[in-house]
Amino acid sequence: MGTNKYFRLIDYALWAFLTLSLAIAHFSHLNRYDWRLNVVGWFIFATGMLIHALSHEAHPKAHKDIKDIDYVAQRGPYSWVRHPGYLGLILMSFGISVAFGNILAIFTSVLLATYYYVLAIKEEEWMLRKFGEVYAEYLRKVPDRFIPLRKIVSRAVRRAVK
Repeated sequence: MGTNKYFRLIDYALWAFLTLSLAIAHFSHLNRYDWRLNVVGWFIFATGMLIHALSHEAHPKAHKDIKDIDYVAQRGPYSWVRHPGYLGLILMSFGISVAFGNILAIFTSVLLATYYYVLAIKEEEWMLRKFGEVYAEYLRKVPDRFIPLRKIVSRAVRRAVK
């Protein structure tokens, strides 16, 4: 997350609120436990962890400040979406919320997803200013921020045409 302290503070606060909402619901017996939700939620969480880990493998400087980043990550999950790290975090938050059947945590996950969406837009502006045409070309090559819909659809169309 190549961001300043203000954005990091928001990030930590939202994750703390998510954790707090899970704890409050647990001790208040407000979680809705259902084995199906539990399985689906943990699957979503594990998928998010995997995506996030792969994003860090492909871009080890992801948590550095923008001034310390000296390249545009384009391999691995970055060849599918522009913000796989944030996608992983979003999936992790929704997954844990679903696993525990916690409405307050799901609401917090929506806030987290909104925060990461806004942050992704800001980071793209910063990257465009820093890397210019190199990043602009990456934006054209990888058009989706979080979900690779255009890439999936274009591959499906190419296979259907063959």
